[in-house]
Amino acid sequence: MMTLYSVRISPFGRKIKVLLQELGMEDQVEVQPTQTLEDPDFLLAANPLGKIPVLQTPDHGDIANSPLIARYLIERAGPGAAVKADWEALKLEALCDGALEAALNLVYRKRFKMSGGDAYFQRQADKVNRTLDRLEVMASSFATEGTPSLGEIQVVVLAEYLAFREPVGDWRVGRPALSGFVDAVSGRPSFQATQPAD
Repeated sequence: MMTLYSVRISPFGRKIKVLLQELGMEDQVEVQPTQTLEDPDFLLAANPLGKIPVLQTPDHGDIANSPLIARYLIERAGPGAAVKADWEALKLEALCDGALEAALNLVYRKRFKMSGGDAYFQRQADKVNRTLDRLEVMASSFATEGTPSLGEIQVVVLAEYLAFREPVGDWRVGRPALSGFVDAVSGRPSFQATQPAD
């Protein structure tokens, strides 16, 4: 049994939990809720950066960083894994991860009542909106039938995190194609079972 350190609100942790369900591997991993602000000893021992998610594995020790965890799980699933992780999927995953990092900066600013740095935080908002605009252009190439790719999983995770926290307002405005894709895919059991919550 592997252990995943994560928290329900984490979009990066959610990526892994959705992936586990799509791969049919959820019974192989125990999720341990982890509050990073408390710097628990077990988390720091696994990842000195104190960041989640972290996956404890039987053969490669502790793996931190969601793209690495995803790659490990897909390889572990073996040939014919249900979730595609080719270069196009990995590029899409990386784009969405970058937008999520920018969105988290905006969320933390509000949560911790940070003052100043207006230009910096405007740049973060611009990153998120530019990414959404790019995804709107790309959305017609996303698959709405069958198992989503790793990148498509992260598109939905990004969109639903933005809807939950609203760091840039309503992301759907002016993005009908992206909205349609998210609506078509987000009803899958893997997404329904991992909805973000405080």
